Amino acid sequence: MDIKEFSDLIVDSPIENFAVVKDWLQNIFDEIGCSGKPCKQLFIAVDEIFTNISSYAYKDTGKVILKSSYKIDDKVLTISITDNGDEYNPLERPDPDIAQRIKDKTVGGLGIFLVKKMVDTIEYSRIDNKNVLVLNKKIN
Repeated sequence: MDIKEFSDLIVDSPIENFAVVKDWLQNIFDEIGCSGKPCKQLFIAVDEIFTNISSYAYKDTGKVILKSSYKIDDKVLTISITDNGDEYNPLERPDPDIAQRIKDKTVGGLGIFLVKKMVDTIEYSRIDNKNVLVLNKKIN
């Protein structure tokens, strides 16, 4: 199976650095020829995860490492996002009751739920005191 690896990106965690992440991700999309719904969904998922890291992972600031690969035969794009902030497995968070949230007019708390819906698979692991979140998305 042919796999294309892309250059890693290491950025500081403040939210204004998402512009750098956005450019890195767009370059990957351009290289594999993706401009449709799957890449838009993956973009939103990465945005949400980076925003959560920026907001909650560090007391001050820290590094975020992004890696990507593309399985050419299967057309699956993988994005790995690593931080060494506080341990947090977003997959342990139960999915919200959407109807109840609408009824109660509750704001926030839907980001991880949306990420789960926008990618094909999502995996979490804690390796060497680092949070590692891996997103996989089939690109048509």
